[in-house]
Amino acid sequence: MPQASTPVLNSSARQGAVVLVPGEKFFIRRVPLAPEGDAAAQVGLALESLSPFPAAQLYYGFRADNARTHALVFAAYRKNFTPEETAGWDVAAAVLPDFSIWLAAGAATAAGLGVRERGERVEVVAWDGRSELPAVLLARPTGANGRDALVAEARQQAGLAAGAPVKIFPSSEVETAREKRELVVRLAGGGAEARFDEATLAQVDVRDKALLTEHRQTHRRDTLLWRVFAATLGGLAACLVLELGLQAMRGWLRGQQREIDGRAATVKQIDLAQSLAQRLEEISAQRLLPFEMLDALNNQRPKSVVFTRVSTNGLWRIDIEAQTTNAADLRDFEAEVRRLAGIEHVELRDPRTREGLTTFLLEVTFKRGWFKAGGGA
Repeated sequence: MPQASTPVLNSSARQGAVVLVPGEKFFIRRVPLAPEGDAAAQVGLALESLSPFPAAQLYYGFRADNARTHALVFAAYRKNFTPEETAGWDVAAAVLPDFSIWLAAGAATAAGLGVRERGERVEVVAWDGRSELPAVLLARPTGANGRDALVAEARQQAGLAAGAPVKIFPSSEVETAREKRELVVRLAGGGAEARFDEATLAQVDVRDKALLTEHRQTHRRDTLLWRVFAATLGGLAACLVLELGLQAMRGWLRGQQREIDGRAATVKQIDLAQSLAQRLEEISAQRLLPFEMLDALNNQRPKSVVFTRVSTNGLWRIDIEAQTTNAADLRDFEAEVRRLAGIEHVELRDPRTREGLTTFLLEVTFKRGWFKAGGGA
């Protein structure tokens, strides 16, 4: 059942409320995505080319479509927000631009335009029919540019025909609600809504990403503590039931214990032999093999990829800083490494492109005993 609507706040936030900030403070672009790549990393690269400011100086978010072929990216310079406007953001459940109602990711919307006016502000959204996300979204004060001028601008940017239909949405307030595990943002009068699960909400939320990570960790910790507490209560109840059962079984257990005691010496010898065998196997397997690991990865390296720094982290992980003049080889290299039989985990971090040169960090964790099993072949 839907929960009661969460009040929409524009400047200060109560604990756990949703804050909607003015959309005209953001520049908005739809960018293409490589479906097999990391959407957040690709958005970061797109921001570097779109914005004159580094990502650390921006409040930004994005929404990817279901096919992961496009993402609607929105960002605002942090200094555009006063301390009074950002007061309470750290305790809010989410901070979203008020045009989030157009960030639905359902079925692809037919080509056309939508217009929503709110006093001296107007939103014009244009869909080109190729994605469920808008091709163009303009959120601006009307000022000297009236509604018709913005509609014409959106139509031109989206490449829509002059006869593309235009739908006028009533100037209802935006409301938010919790339904199951989703945050729903909708027009109070109906006609438009968007739903965000926990993962998507973290992407759409415009706050500092480090702060959001801290919030998620705190939430997980609190959830874990509550589950531990509930499990403890359940365990105490189970213990009471078991205690009653154990009283009836005590005589039978005494007989079993005598039998176990008679075999204790044999069991002890078996355990000792197994422990020694396991320890000898661990000692023989746990050796740092940096050159073997590097050789296994070097065999998969495209010619354009150059290793600039290599270091190990523990017995099974190797970190490689590298660069390439062909950005496409970066993903090919990662895919080839993942196909190795002895690989447990691969993480590609911090891809950056400057003046035709792409640098990146590749963290590769090998399986225990990989070399002994032929994983380096």
